Amino acid sequence: MYEVDNRPKHVGWIETALKAGYADLPSLRIYAQSHFGPPDRIAFVVVLGVDEDRDRRRAIRSDAVDLLRYLGYLVEFEPGRDVYEVLPHPPESAHEKMQMHQFLCAARRILGE
Repeated sequence: MYEVDNRPKHVGWIETALKAGYADLPSLRIYAQSHFGPPDRIAFVVVLGVDEDRDRRRAIRSDAVDLLRYLGYLVEFEPGRDVYEVLPHPPESAHEKMQMHQFLCAARRILGE
């Protein structure tokens, strides 16, 4: 059975939510790393645009992981397995924008904003 891989779309939604929540970081970007396998798994989230502020990067990564788990993803790095990058894909259609809006409303509750 063919499974749709929504990871790029969902990483794009999460990046949008994080940019709204961390408006003081105009260069904030994220992408995910995933192991080859089922499309409901993420190995690691990479956070860019926070310079050398390690604590802030960890807090943002933690928020991203919480949101991925909310969407039903298992986030777990498996040592020794190859990974590939999952780049954020912004919504294109009106339907995708509405889905993202619903997610962002839920994300505000998750992130406590």
